Amino acid sequence: MRILTFLAVFSFFCLRADAAKKTPPGAKLTHIVGVVSFESGDSKGPATEGQPLVSDDWVETDKGATAVVELADGSALKLRESSRFQLELPAPKSSVTSVLLSWGGVFAKVAKVLPGARFDVHTETAVASVRGTEFFVSFGRPAKKGRDLWVCVNKGAVNVTTNASKTGLLVPAGKGILIKSGLDLTKPQAYEWTKKLNWNMDPKGGTLEDKTNLDSAYSDLLDQDYR
Repeated sequence: MRILTFLAVFSFFCLRADAAKKTPPGAKLTHIVGVVSFESGDSKGPATEGQPLVSDDWVETDKGATAVVELADGSALKLRESSRFQLELPAPKSSVTSVLLSWGGVFAKVAKVLPGARFDVHTETAVASVRGTEFFVSFGRPAKKGRDLWVCVNKGAVNVTTNASKTGLLVPAGKGILIKSGLDLTKPQAYEWTKKLNWNMDPKGGTLEDKTNLDSAYSDLLDQDYR
């Protein structure tokens, strides 16, 4: 299975738990708009604001829904509508936090940047190393040979590498890249529609929902000359 990994440098600390006990909460659902569900072990049902999350928990948003997850260090993730991810928090003595994005889109905002820590986002298609604090990933749009992946950087930079290519491509802040069918890397470019992405994760700062029309955005991407 091809794997997409986003490595962001940031600090995350979680409490040590007894090996026989379940990993203690290291994240929580802080804001919910619309219908959001979660799965934890054999339990599944509607998610609620303030609900703690532990490793291997799944969060899924229905159409028109949004969910914000806050990590222990103040970093945050925002799941767009019709999206699903699984959270993997650091084990004791580890500084790696992972998100498995099955489909949809997720915004990530890293609170602190410290050497040695990592933040991974996995999908089925490529590998990207994040050296910044804010980025957006959209995954799952059907394509002829697989699913397309879109990476957009708001702050910092992302080094993207597919399984089909050993050469990384740096995506700087203000630009985006399309991985067509999970294989071909396009040239990083600035796109007018990316300015409409809603990076806000605090309802005090305005609406949380990102209503960007990604279908139109993909059409714009595919119409470009990538040479």
